[in-house]
Amino acid sequence: MFDWVYYLLWSIGIFAAYRVLNRIIRWPRVGRYSERYVLITGCDTGFGHLSAKQLDSMGCHVFAGCLTEKGETALKKGASSRLQTVRLDVSSPESVRKALEFVKDRLPPGRGLWGLVNNAGIAGKRGRLEWFHIKDYQDIASVNLYGLIDMTMTFLPLVKRERGRIVNTSSLGGRITMTDLVPYNMTKYGVECFSDGLRRSLRQYGVEVCIVEPSRFGTNIVSPEVTAKGVNSAWDEAPAEAKAEFGDEYFRLYCKSTLEDRAASSAPAAITQVTDCYEHALFSWLPKVRYVVGPLIHEAIATLPIPETLIDRFLEMIVWKGKILTPAYLKQ
Repeated sequence: MFDWVYYLLWSIGIFAAYRVLNRIIRWPRVGRYSERYVLITGCDTGFGHLSAKQLDSMGCHVFAGCLTEKGETALKKGASSRLQTVRLDVSSPESVRKALEFVKDRLPPGRGLWGLVNNAGIAGKRGRLEWFHIKDYQDIASVNLYGLIDMTMTFLPLVKRERGRIVNTSSLGGRITMTDLVPYNMTKYGVECFSDGLRRSLRQYGVEVCIVEPSRFGTNIVSPEVTAKGVNSAWDEAPAEAKAEFGDEYFRLYCKSTLEDRAASSAPAAITQVTDCYEHALFSWLPKVRYVVGPLIHEAIATLPIPETLIDRFLEMIVWKGKILTPAYLKQ
């Protein structure tokens, strides 16, 4: 009995010491912020908006990609002249090329980008697999995955020139698949794969590639309004056969469960946890390969060798509160 407790406490002590030592080793920064140029996508709201302002306050030169004029106007309020906004739709190759010319024209001669933060992303539709069409997968991938790849490959020569950093925003959903977020999860799994290959390919160039994996934070992408729009859109455009299979009662209960869950988690969260990871990935002299941001239980599920069947049961408890909804077809 005492031997077991002794080894448990010893293991906890080693783990705690490792966490502390890891923080100390990774604490030093590269500095010279006023000489660094960083491009961030998805700066209208959320992580991108806050990160652009955070880096601007540090003295960095920031190119902030915004999808809308409203986003550009909001970001410029209180910002210094070092922060320059550029209209950018990462799903449009033409828009990406225009952003490249914008950045090149404003960089000092012979200089490149120290950092590229691929933050832009959308939630897309939400619901059961049977409700989706192939276009639903293509629409979300055009932003979350193909847009990220296009941005990376387009601006890569500028990052190579500075031996800089690329920070890709993935998600806890890039490691764990939720039954009603499969199109979104697929794009984030793709980001993980692309980032791993990119990191290994660019090591000899001195370019660091980091992945940031937020769990659930109170940003616009997971707001009750965006969630409701995604759910209703998926159901309204679902194939007739799928609607008949699940039934209106299933949809009503699914909406109730999903929107109640979003409302409960929509309180303001410390999204600086994520932007601080962006900052660390950009400026630490020894950045992490992955930043898992969120509750410790999420990190444990994502990283520990837990049997898939246990994860399946756990996700059922999270999504359905332990009460699995039954399609009308199975009640017959």
